Amino acid sequence: MSRYQPHAEANRSSEVGIRAGDQSLTVFVNPYNGAITGVLNDDQRIMDKIEKLHGELMAGTLGDRLVELAACWAIILLITRIFLWWPRERKGGVFGTFLPRLNGGKRIFWRDLHAVPAFWLSLGIAFLILTGLPWSGFWGDQFQKLATDAGIGYPAAVWGGEKPESTIPSKDVADVPWAAEQRPVPQSKDERVSPISIDKVVAIADARHVHPGYNVYYPEGPKGVYTVSVFPDKSKDEATLFLDQYSGKVLDDYRFADYGPIAKIIATGITLHKGTEFGLPNQIAGLIICLGIVGISITGLVMWWKRKPSNKLGTPPLPKNFKLVKGVGVLVIALGILFPLVGLSLVIVWLLDWLIIKRIPMVKQWVG
Repeated sequence: MSRYQPHAEANRSSEVGIRAGDQSLTVFVNPYNGAITGVLNDDQRIMDKIEKLHGELMAGTLGDRLVELAACWAIILLITRIFLWWPRERKGGVFGTFLPRLNGGKRIFWRDLHAVPAFWLSLGIAFLILTGLPWSGFWGDQFQKLATDAGIGYPAAVWGGEKPESTIPSKDVADVPWAAEQRPVPQSKDERVSPISIDKVVAIADARHVHPGYNVYYPEGPKGVYTVSVFPDKSKDEATLFLDQYSGKVLDDYRFADYGPIAKIIATGITLHKGTEFGLPNQIAGLIICLGIVGISITGLVMWWKRKPSNKLGTPPLPKNFKLVKGVGVLVIALGILFPLVGLSLVIVWLLDWLIIKRIPMVKQWVG
């Protein structure tokens, strides 16, 4: 067995995680009579598939990097577009800026239908992107390590007694909250006795009021520990516990209150991103933002199609205002440094432009 999840409610089954070769199975057990009520291959969980599609396009590390690159570019597009869009001359008042103009012709109609909602939704879109980035495989890992090293991710000592030495991060042995992923896993000390039972671990977790729905991960090896972790709806209820597998001593009890300021912000951002922090209102707000993104994408595509010259890509010309161009350039370079994958993509695009596009007349003409 690899994990155990006690039933969180009276009418729910308990879960037992089993590794069978390359497969990971979840066995559902009636907690009152021990009867097996079902078996599920973890690879077949619908929500797991959706999460993999959402986070890595079901393409592993490459998919993760592509999603991260798209998210970072979306942030850059939001910032630079607001910089370019911001009205420096308010001849039209609020219309065309904060409210759409409905009687200015088709071109004005589509422009305002794109730009005005994009402005109002920009903060929400940026929030969804920024609260998802900490889970990304490259930028998220680097940001997490930076926060940890700076002491604003988790505190150096929240251990019960002397801090156990370990170089194994918690995320390598269990599915733990974001703020605990880089936290070192302690080691069990006494190997002369038998490990405590899972019932004892559950009793300890319940006595410490760990939020229902937690998972217990079994020790890996003679020096491994029991890991108790929970991802509740509200970030304040997160918990990660490490228990000596022989004595049951709590080696580490790590809660939201122990997080550093950045870790608290990230943890709450994640539950807001998932729509669980405030329940239905949180989910409705997220739905409105997502539908807005779809609408903005469609109106942007329509505008490009209407203005695109035939047989050309329709790349828009640079603004004649040099200060605007310089300002955008500075923003893009700065954000390219902040988001390294964006910086790498800029270098690749520049090389393509210099080595291919500018040297092949047909391609140069098509790109414009």
